[in-house]
Amino acid sequence: FQAGQYINLKLPGVEGSRAFSIANKPSDATTLELHVRLVPGGAGTTYLHQQLEVGDTLDVSGPYGQFFVRKSDQQGAIFIAGGSGLSSPQSMILDLLEEGDSRPITLLQGARNLSELYNRSLFENLDREFANFTYVPALNAPEPEDDWQGFTGFVHEAAQAQFNGRFDGNKAYLCGPPPMIDAAITTLMQGRLFERDIHMERFVTAADGAEEQSRSALFKRI
Repeated sequence: FQAGQYINLKLPGVEGSRAFSIANKPSDATTLELHVRLVPGGAGTTYLHQQLEVGDTLDVSGPYGQFFVRKSDQQGAIFIAGGSGLSSPQSMILDLLEEGDSRPITLLQGARNLSELYNRSLFENLDREFANFTYVPALNAPEPEDDWQGFTGFVHEAAQAQFNGRFDGNKAYLCGPPPMIDAAITTLMQGRLFERDIHMERFVTAADGAEEQSRSALFKRI
């Protein structure tokens, strides 16, 4: 698979299949790492969190999707991730760094509070190890006990602050829930980044309904 692609998972007792992006790097050829948020009332995620046991087998198809890094383009790469939408950017970033890619790479990860900011230590370590990688976590509703010293606000606001409102000279890869995607698109386009340099993957659940799965009106084609 190419970093950024997804698979379809067939789950017992669940009609249809469920799509999950692959979070590990392609060189981990015997693994499919999936980031699965438990959706209240969601049949698929409830099964994965509460019923799936070690040793069980599931039917998988794929890989699918055109959401991957344009490696031939050496512009800087900006990754904006919200919630479990971190999965695709994680795979892409690990792949780029493993290959020794020297372009500037920035990951902006948004979450509500510290308990939802998962894999933080992974990216903090990568930030220290690789001079061309920058990690910017953002919490929009930190708890008092979080004692949060980082950026407070939404992830698109963190991007605006990190790049002083100018994004030209980069490609952006957005992955997360539709409201985050829409806010990030607006911020990027206001900062002089346009359709040809913005790639995205919206994370929707079966409960979100068909209306939420429509593409942004700003985009004709991705």
